[in-house]
Amino acid sequence: MNVLDNLSLLEELLMAPAPSGFERLAAKVFAREAATFAEVTRDHYGNTYATINPDGPQRVLLVGHIDEIGVMVSYVDDKGLISFKALGGWDSQVLVGQRVRLLAADGDLIAVVGKKPIHHMTGEERDKVSKISDLWLDTGLEAGDARRRVPIGTVGVIEAPFVRVGEHRVISKALDDRVGAFAVLEALRTLQASDCRHRVTAVATAQEEIGSLGARLAAVRERPTVTIAVDVGFETGQPGADVKSVGEAPFGSGAILSVSALVNPLVLRRLQDAASSRQIPTVLTADPRRTGTDLDELTLAGDGAPGAVVSIPCRYMHSPSEMVDLRDVQAVVDVLAGFVLDLPDDEDFVR
Repeated sequence: MNVLDNLSLLEELLMAPAPSGFERLAAKVFAREAATFAEVTRDHYGNTYATINPDGPQRVLLVGHIDEIGVMVSYVDDKGLISFKALGGWDSQVLVGQRVRLLAADGDLIAVVGKKPIHHMTGEERDKVSKISDLWLDTGLEAGDARRRVPIGTVGVIEAPFVRVGEHRVISKALDDRVGAFAVLEALRTLQASDCRHRVTAVATAQEEIGSLGARLAAVRERPTVTIAVDVGFETGQPGADVKSVGEAPFGSGAILSVSALVNPLVLRRLQDAASSRQIPTVLTADPRRTGTDLDELTLAGDGAPGAVVSIPCRYMHSPSEMVDLRDVQAVVDVLAGFVLDLPDDEDFVR
């Protein structure tokens, strides 16, 4: 399955506003598409499951989280200006001057992230890092209307477009990790059209950005025999990349495979073999302890399950303008499908 054939689906997933804990709109897009070729279910936590071959010998779980980082309203002052808290891990510097879509009950509102203008700053203030507590949201509404339409707890996401740049790359908000959810769905589509015999479930998980909480529930519910988390990793062709720490993974590297204490070495070897036999490019990254992905919960929840992490190189992570290379997305889809197709019926991954 060529990911270029489904870029409109990727764009629709990315543009759906769906911060952690409030994933409904993106989940609806995932569920609608998955229902065209798989059995779809939801749970109370916000996870969406798409399954093929429900009686297959292996229970394979392919996971990509569908939430994005956002903001939550904490206070509205007597001028109608809105204080907010981070919903996920923001670098507050990238928020200044951005537009935010607030998911208000009676219709979305666009707000500007405000800050004191540079003309009014002292020299000391200009050199200080902005904190979220120094910023505010401005909807243009008077205080009464702002308090009525934007009650405490209203959530929002950055308002930023999907843009295709160059021959292979796309820029958008929420690529972390809606591109991972897209990849597991496309891998499932590929498997459904093949001679796959295993039960395979692609899960768009909720609340990864605040602790991989959806992944924990998904693992307990599905009881997988093997699981793979798909996320974004650090692209290292950009200035300042610490290749000594994260390894080399420039655009075009293909799928990043994590080596970690939490990654089952036999699962990793099977991923490498599937990639090698199909000439799919991969690189390795070292994560000695936790991986910082959904796998950390997937592999330990319930009875536990052997698993691995496959990542897509990404620039400008946790910003309004994340960037990925579609060749790397394709490599991830292909290695996931290859892994499942090569998986023996009786593999137990005991070390």
